[in-house]
Amino acid sequence: MSTDFPFVEIPEELYPVLGTPDPGTRIYRRDGSQEESAAWYDLLHEVIGASVSPGGVQMICPASRAAVYKRMKEGKLSAFLFHVTYRKTTLFGQNKILRQSPYVYVPVSEARAWREELEERAIRQGIITEEEMEGAKPDWHGDFLNWRNKRERSSGLNDLKRDGITVFDLIKGLGAALLPEKDSTTIFPQRRSKKQQQGTEDRK
Repeated sequence: MSTDFPFVEIPEELYPVLGTPDPGTRIYRRDGSQEESAAWYDLLHEVIGASVSPGGVQMICPASRAAVYKRMKEGKLSAFLFHVTYRKTTLFGQNKILRQSPYVYVPVSEARAWREELEERAIRQGIITEEEMEGAKPDWHGDFLNWRNKRERSSGLNDLKRDGITVFDLIKGLGAALLPEKDSTTIFPQRRSKKQQQGTEDRK
């Protein structure tokens, strides 16, 4: 079992509450009722901080679920399990186990340390460089993800105006596409210029 890795520290006096580790691993197991699992969860996160499920490790470290399980079994990653083994009578009178598979949580701090370990190993082995991973000018904040200033946001109507298309032209085009030719000309009559309209009024 590695001793250099920054594992979360679990005092032995907390084993009865948080769980006892399997031999040769850092898989801590505890069982109890569904109601007890809530208290266990609260205490667990007071001790280890933020956590994720084994599948959630992939959000932090580029490792598959199989790799997570392998590392757990090798004693290189802490995992905290709560098995709900107590039976309870449901509203329909059935006596059943509330949850067959355990709740499993992995400390986020260890997932991050694992990612850093992989990155350092890759650089040391010459597979990738720091610049390839981070870029010539590393972006540590991701400001490009933020919404642009409202005045900079593109508007569909503004784009149409820029192309010389009016809202009337847009509606007329939709009508022509969706309705028969006769109906579309009735609903959307030909738009005349002000000069044409003035000539009609003069003739009256």
